[in-house]
Amino acid sequence: MSSLNTALKMFKKLLDKGQLDRETDSDLFLEFRNPEVRQALAEMEEELDFQIVEASSTLYLVPAGGNSLLGFTNKDFREWISSDARLADAYLLTYIAMYTLFLFYGGKKQNPKQREFLRLSKLLEELDQRFASLTADVEQALVLEEKYSLNFIRIAELWESKQGFEEKSRKTKAGTVLNVWRLLERESLIRILDNEREIRPTRKLDDLMLNYYLNDNRVTEIVGLFQGGEEHAAPEPHSDH
Repeated sequence: MSSLNTALKMFKKLLDKGQLDRETDSDLFLEFRNPEVRQALAEMEEELDFQIVEASSTLYLVPAGGNSLLGFTNKDFREWISSDARLADAYLLTYIAMYTLFLFYGGKKQNPKQREFLRLSKLLEELDQRFASLTADVEQALVLEEKYSLNFIRIAELWESKQGFEEKSRKTKAGTVLNVWRLLERESLIRILDNEREIRPTRKLDDLMLNYYLNDNRVTEIVGLFQGGEEHAAPEPHSDH
């Protein structure tokens, strides 16, 4: 089999499953060490705007930001919510997903992972506090909007307009969070447990966060986004144990 054919076979496997494991596809996994195969894959990465991330015994396909072919778009998020979802709904889901990951991996030490599980009640409490602070401090919210090109005030208002009781309708806060969790679970990034009251990260999420997403620059940017400057810093998240 030629190097190009091998690279195409690997790419197809990555497209189908999002990952290629040494345990189940040992021959293909080892071909990643072949310089000619790596070169063919590198050309695909550049042309199709994605990156292959190697983490211990698994390869993952990671689309670049804004990749409408392989990644998620606002339209995808809106369709996931409902047929009549607005752009603000998609932004709210995106924010909740990002904040969920921050609570897991927002540590500043060498190992940024700071908890093994997250309760629904804990995340609802954190989001209530965060969105309340944004609506209470419009000036700070506008600073964040300017920096990150995201309408934080509108997102906070949308969150606060939702019913607070724990019913699993998308019109409630709990239902909105569960919608995010189900999307993350569909991508094999988390496991939803305890009758949808708790989540735990998968090995795939650990691999991607610790080997790709959380380089030093990204950690600084993520902490800046969710702490909003030292004078507005949120309390350091702690373990739920």
